[in-house]
Amino acid sequence: MLNIGEMATWAGWFATIAGLILLVIRPILSSFTKISDNLTKMAHSLDLINRDLEMSKSDRMSIHNELKTHDERLDRHNERLIEHTEQIKTLFKESGVKQ
Repeated sequence: MLNIGEMATWAGWFATIAGLILLVIRPILSSFTKISDNLTKMAHSLDLINRDLEMSKSDRMSIHNELKTHDERLDRHNERLIEHTEQIKTLFKESGVKQ
């Protein structure tokens, strides 16, 4: 049968072991908590960056479309200038004026 002294010794051992476990585990859990918080912040930052990238992509696409329409307009103007130049040459030839 156990006497009070042995029970106190066993209780002391259990308290010591529990204290050592808490001493080792508490800093690890604290580190995990900090890492988890940082990962949450990074995930939020990445979401914001992805949103900004999508907006940038849509802006870039609209700029490219706008440039394409400008190029088409310039091509049409260039063709009209060539036509007008040919018309002027024809008029000068018909009138007999040397260029």
